[in-house]
Amino acid sequence: MNDIKTLAEQREEALAEMTALTDSVKAENRTFTEEENAKFADLEKKINDIDATVNAINKTRTFEPAKEEKKDMEEIRTQELTTEELEIRTFANVLRNRDDANITKTANGAVIPKTIANKIIDAIKDISPLYRMSEKYNVRGQLSIPYVDTANDHIAVAYATEFTDLAAKDTKLLSVDLTGYLAGVLCKISKSLINATDFDLVNFVVRKIAMAVAVFIDHEIIQGTSQKILGLSGATNTVTAAATNAITVNELITVQDALKSAYQDGAIWVMAPATWTAIKKVLAGTSNYILNDSIEGGFSGRLLGKPVYTSDQVEAMAAAKRAVFYVNPAQALATKLVEDSVQILNEKYAVQHAVGVVAWYEADCKVQNQQAAAVLVMKAS
Repeated sequence: MNDIKTLAEQREEALAEMTALTDSVKAENRTFTEEENAKFADLEKKINDIDATVNAINKTRTFEPAKEEKKDMEEIRTQELTTEELEIRTFANVLRNRDDANITKTANGAVIPKTIANKIIDAIKDISPLYRMSEKYNVRGQLSIPYVDTANDHIAVAYATEFTDLAAKDTKLLSVDLTGYLAGVLCKISKSLINATDFDLVNFVVRKIAMAVAVFIDHEIIQGTSQKILGLSGATNTVTAAATNAITVNELITVQDALKSAYQDGAIWVMAPATWTAIKKVLAGTSNYILNDSIEGGFSGRLLGKPVYTSDQVEAMAAAKRAVFYVNPAQALATKLVEDSVQILNEKYAVQHAVGVVAWYEADCKVQNQQAAAVLVMKAS
């Protein structure tokens, strides 16, 4: 009965019957019989009912919202979220094993949106000043970074005489190659923690993964790994201390002056916390003027006017160890840290009442300018 075309056909049939009744009585010059009068009334009521129904349908259509506006309140609220807010909510939903149309699921788990991966990278920058301050080349695959061999570059300006050829000088162009070494981290979260509704689950996971990756990248930048990420282990500008377990002011001055003036702006000290403590104790008695213990920008203090970054990834003072670095990260270090994938594993650790979050990265770090880094190496025993 809601099909207007069907109603129109029914109306035409009723009207035809009414017309036939009136034509009959006109032709016979008589009035309706009681039966004809009742039938005419029924047909008239049917036509009126059909007209009323059609009018109601048409009126209803004027109030009906357009199809694209037919959304429930949840859909409307979702549209009002920014991309970052939506992806953060999606991440939390998948951690809690809730269905979410905005997440891509694979056979191995759920692939996390780019926003979450970027938040992890941003947190790594906050935790690791060396990575944050370095020259970053975050592209996939192998990358060659060209540089001029300044140690052997003989280009020079010289006085000249008209009509006399200038002497040609050679410049050697070298390159630093960054490779994509694969590294991964697995973070397991208890379901009891996940089910705590008042807990900031997303930031907890982001921070946990970022802390683990920051420790890893700090270690690789400072110490490196043979046949993998070399970091500052490739720095060749070294000063050797006179002792195996002690450092003098003069040695620190020599290390600092190993960098030319062009690289002093932005240079920092990097050492183990115990080494920094030992230096402060040695210097506090007679040479307090070179120390400034105010904490600025996340650093541990200042030495010879430059910030000190203490890290457990630096070797302690011992025979032949590289105990102190003086480096301009932006000039010396070429780093690469590219998110490969971040996945949530809801089922794998179900028997442990836990959910796993695994993150994969491509990483590398090399010294791209030897003149922007210097190392104090302790005396060999």
